[in-house]
Amino acid sequence: MSANDRCSRPRKILIICQYFVPYAASVGVVARVVHLARFLNDCGCEVHILTSDGADFGDLGLGGFLSELNITYLSDPLKKSVQERLLRIGDDPTGSASGGLSLLRAVKRFLNSFILPDLGIFMVPKYYRTAVTLAKSKEIDTVIVSTPPHSMQLVGGLLKQRFGERIELVVDYRDSWNASTIFARKGRFTSRIARRLEEFTVRRADIITCASQPMLAKLTRLFPDRTLDDKCLLMMNGYAEQPCPIAVPTAAEELRIGYFGMANDDNRGYRNVQPLLHVMALGVAAGLRIRLVFYGSLRLSRIDIRNFPFVEVHRSVPHGQVLDIMREMDYLLILHTDPSNSDEVITGKFFDYVRARRPILCFMPRDAEAVRLAERFQVGAWLDSQTPERALEALASLKHRQYPGLLDDRLVSSFSRREQYAKLYARLAGSA
Repeated sequence: MSANDRCSRPRKILIICQYFVPYAASVGVVARVVHLARFLNDCGCEVHILTSDGADFGDLGLGGFLSELNITYLSDPLKKSVQERLLRIGDDPTGSASGGLSLLRAVKRFLNSFILPDLGIFMVPKYYRTAVTLAKSKEIDTVIVSTPPHSMQLVGGLLKQRFGERIELVVDYRDSWNASTIFARKGRFTSRIARRLEEFTVRRADIITCASQPMLAKLTRLFPDRTLDDKCLLMMNGYAEQPCPIAVPTAAEELRIGYFGMANDDNRGYRNVQPLLHVMALGVAAGLRIRLVFYGSLRLSRIDIRNFPFVEVHRSVPHGQVLDIMREMDYLLILHTDPSNSDEVITGKFFDYVRARRPILCFMPRDAEAVRLAERFQVGAWLDSQTPERALEALASLKHRQYPGLLDDRLVSSFSRREQYAKLYARLAGSA
């Protein structure tokens, strides 16, 4: 099928991802794909989703975005087993440290240490067979594979190898693969295999979308012998729906800082709350009035949250209510504590926080993309996750800071999902 033929009628799109509603633990894992699918559907495309089952976490408030989407769920016993184990362990932060959670983390790390590229590899044949059937029966002309887990990208590469020019392949990176220290293999032999697996798909891709600018730069450096500039497209996550009116600053003496999403106390993870809690405790001891409020899954196995009385923890908030709660906060927190992989970090929460027009507080290393954007556009502040003294100094000044970027309607609108996803649609339509 020629490009002209594809552009003369609405696209028939297959989106492949291993996590989708209701089998995902948090909105952040699925929001990019859910809203992209809905955007493409609103543009007149016929959208099919190929994903897998697991433990049922509910629709996370996103059920209203799923109408008119055609969703196929594959049976995924390994994913379901891990998720059900997490549900059994529970996420009650007022309880004692969980040995079960520590064991689960250790087992997962052990398995990932020798399985390439990740545990999703066992599902690749099943995804591929089902995708071939859908491509034929539904006359699919566009395949979008959104990862991690990056094993799913192999499905896209195999489909392109089989169907050739009949389909257009879009490789969508929410996080880098071999260019990221989170997912890159350390050994010479395993890293070489992992890179070849990624190259298998990258060289067959028609379009490569990345969620942040550093991801694009690292990908082109990783494969310098491949001409990727014409393929690559920056497509940030953005926020859904319309921006909120300009928020009125709170008058309370207590500084309320809200966090929405998953976090833990894993010293080897990147959502480790321990450094943040210790900085906040120092601030409280110095006389600062702070209330740190978590909404979501806080999985703790090393610390007891009751030792931090300035902290509140609540269950995840339904999608329809979260914005109102965000706007009650003085600051909205982004957490990333691993300096080895912070440079490309710009989570979906960043854009939701911009939409709420509340200042963003980035607790992360200095080189993080979220910090760069928050300071460049004057929508938030930085707390140094590596230097407690510097973080404490910044914490003490938060109450009196101003953020003019949040008052700029045009700037705030530029971060919407529609603005970001329109770039991909234009490329698919051949007009970019």
